[in-house]
Parts: sequence; C-alpha cells; structure tokens
Amino acid sequence: MKKIGISLLVVLMLTACSPSKKAEDAINLMTWGGDFIPREVINAFEEESGIKVNYKEVASNEDMQSLLETSGAQYDLAVVTDYMVDILRQNDNILQLDHSKLGNLENINPNYQNNYYDEKNEYSIPYAISTALLLVNPKEVQNKGAKPITSYDDLWQSELNDSLVMIDGAVEVMGIVSKALGQEVNSADKNDIENVKNKLFELRPNIHRFETNTPEDSLLNKEAVAGFMYSNQIYKALEANQDLEAVFATEGTPIYIDSFVMSKQAPNPEGTYKFLNYMMQPEVAAKIAEITKFTTANKNAVDHLAPELKENPILNLSDEVSAKTFFYTNQAAILEDYDFIYSEFKLQ
Repeated sequence: MKKIGISLLVVLMLTACSPSKKAEDAINLMTWGGDFIPREVINAFEEESGIKVNYKEVASNEDMQSLLETSGAQYDLAVVTDYMVDILRQNDNILQLDHSKLGNLENINPNYQNNYYDEKNEYSIPYAISTALLLVNPKEVQNKGAKPITSYDDLWQSELNDSLVMIDGAVEVMGIVSKALGQEVNSADKNDIENVKNKLFELRPNIHRFETNTPEDSLLNKEAVAGFMYSNQIYKALEANQDLEAVFATEGTPIYIDSFVMSKQAPNPEGTYKFLNYMMQPEVAAKIAEITKFTTANKNAVDHLAPELKENPILNLSDEVSAKTFFYTNQAAILEDYDFIYSEFKLQ
C-alpha cells in the first residue's frame, strides 16, 4: 500500500508539472459562429503564442449572458453586442480590464469608446462595427408600381405586398417601426409601445420572409425586392448583384459595436491579455475586416485595408450617415413587451 501511495504521488507531481496541463496554455472564448472571429486568425495566434483558443459558438447575447452568470469560471473571454456589455457590467459578470497590460489598446478608434454601455472605457474593447440598413432592387420595386424606397416608412407601401425580407429580431424590427413613426427608439412609454404595435401589424402583409443569417439571398433569388439587414450581408449581396442598392434610411441607421469582455472569473487572464493584444495589432485587425466585411474598430488597421474596403461607403460611413446613427438602448425596459408583441406579430 505504501509503495502504491508513493507511485501515485510521483504521478500526480509529474502531472502537475507537465506544461500541457498549465492553465496558461489555453483560453476559452465564446461568441457568434461562422467566421465572426476567423479561424485562420485564431490559428495564427495559436502558432505564435503557443496558447490554444477553445472557441464556443453561441446563438445570442442572452446565451452568453447566461453562461457567464452560471459558468463564468469556464470562460475567459466573450464578444458581445454593446447593450449586453452594459447588462454584464451592471450585473458584475465581467472584469474591469487592466489597461497597463493592453499596450495595443492605443490602436482602437476613440469614436467607438466611452459609449453608453461602458462610459469610462473600463470593461470592453470594441472589435467589430456594423450597421443595419436597407437593401433594395430598384427595378423590381418600380415594376411593382411602388415609389422608390428611401425611408423605413416606404416599406409600408401596399404595392410591396409579400415582397420584403427582415432581420428576425424584435428589437431591430420594432426599432425601425419606432423610427418610421418619429418616436424614440425603445421608448418604454405605454402609448409609444401601443403605437409601435399597431404600425408593426400593418407591415405584416408585406413581409415574405424573416431571416437573420442570410437575408440577402431573398433579393439575390428575387423572392423579395427589398429588405432590412446587416451591413456585412449587404456588402456580400452587392458583390453578387450590382443591380441591387444599399439605402441608408432618412430616419437614421442603427449601429452595433461588438466588443471583447473578460469574465469576472476568467481562469487565464494573462493568456487572455496576450490574445487581446494580438487581435489589436493593425495588420491582424485589417485581416479580420477583409474576411468578415465588418467595419474595424482599429484606427491603424485602415492603412492595411484593400482600397475596395477602405473606400466602401457601407463599411466606412460618411459624416452625414454617421451623424444619424443610433444605438438600441434601454432594452431591459421594453424587451418583455416587445418579445410578446413580436411573437404575436409573426403568427399573423
């Protein structure tokens, strides 16, 4: 028995000293699927640093919130949308970042920092910027007898019956309804919510499809003549069909800032800081933008972008468009009402 005990002790000591078992050999990251953080970029970091990146794909910001609340010690890093940074910060689920360990933070464009969700720039690092706008087939709109689409309100034309594709999200869809009404986005006022509900239901006959992942396909295959979708999807659609047009609605354009946040219980903060610094290198950030077609938050990456990306008005907004961008703020106050109304709306 004594001999077995000594042997077991030796095994345990060797295991503890084994480099492959050290926590700094891996970080655990979760965010959206696909190429949101390109695999080739992750592979390059792993090769350079010797740190493995375990990548978990999730379906929503709310799923990431749940995992950080219930299993925070299993994750180092997440990339969440601006409003979720605000929620996680208030709920004390994320770590205040040590800027002394983030030498490349100086590369981040200050226009994307110190916003409502992280006013002192303490908890998040902007990663990808996107907007949502209208994609239109002007010729097909004209063939239907509708007037040109320049605003959200134009989507309610009766001539566009069964001709629209929309992002499948309560906040996004009801947000543009609010804008079409001239109301504040995500107003918690009961009268405002009732107004949004009534106008939303009037739009239902015009919607052919709800789709979040590939809404552009509905215009490419001519199932729809117009749609509301994300900027990277519109970029890809315009590459495929030059007869389509991107339209920034006169009422304004929603903007999303997806940002890195570190779990309050991160098992490998030092490895995570190394990963963050790597991702903020201008050449790396430019590579990410070229693959994902998101606007980069890295001001020094712009010089490394191909001309077609650098000069693209969808990815690099004009001052006029930028001045009319808006966030989907105040979501906690309206989400329950919006989800109920939107579910009823989709069943019509």
